[in-house]
Amino acid sequence: MTKEEEAYPNQLIYERDNFTCRYCGWDGRKDFESWFIAHFNVDHIIPVSRGGSEDESNLVLACNACNSYKWKFECNSIDDAIKVVKERKAIAEKWYRKHILKPDS
Repeated sequence: MTKEEEAYPNQLIYERDNFTCRYCGWDGRKDFESWFIAHFNVDHIIPVSRGGSEDESNLVLACNACNSYKWKFECNSIDDAIKVVKERKAIAEKWYRKHILKPDS
């Protein structure tokens, strides 16, 4: 299948990655709600602003949360990107526990 034959933008990336976030593993195939909540994006492992390409090897499917956490951090591989997402998610969880759960209240 070529880009011209795709039924929707980046169909090849969605299908290659099995409608699953490459950073956290969120599976959009489970049911409609899972797919809808994921709000998937095609992300550049190496951001274009840092010299990354549009080549399929630099593109991955990412849920909206992971795509936001990774943002434009400098990553040279999928492993670097996964590490950035995990680190930023841990920071977010710490903030959540402190400010939302407020265990000392």
